[in-house]
Amino acid sequence: MLRTALRLAAAGLAIMLLASGTAAAVAYLMLDGTSRTNPTPATTTAPAPAPAPQPERTGRWDLGTCLSDRLKPVKCGPGVWQLVAVVPNPGDKPCSGITSNPDTRYADGLALCLARRT
Repeated sequence: MLRTALRLAAAGLAIMLLASGTAAAVAYLMLDGTSRTNPTPATTTAPAPAPAPQPERTGRWDLGTCLSDRLKPVKCGPGVWQLVAVVPNPGDKPCSGITSNPDTRYADGLALCLARRT
C-alpha cells in the first residue's frame, strides 16, 4: 500500500512538473520581447545622416581661383581673371548667362568661365 501511494505521488509530481514547465514555456513565449521580459527599453539610435555631397573636384581648376592670361594661378587682385565656372561637356557658348561678360577658355577638355575681378 505504501508502494502504491509513493507511485501515485511520483506520478502526480511528474504530471505537475510537466504541466508547470509547459505553462512557464507558453507564458515566456507569449511575453517574449514585451516590457515584462525586457524591462529596459531598447534604445534606438537614429541613423547617421548621409554625408553632404562634396562639390565635384575638377582637378586643378577650383572655383574662385585667380588666374593669369596663361591660366596660371596668381594672387587675387583687381584686373586678374577669376574662375567662376567649369563646364565639363562644353557646347556652344558654355559660359553664357553666368556673368555679364564672361571669357571662355578651354583647357583639359573643359570650358573655363572667367570674369575680371574689380
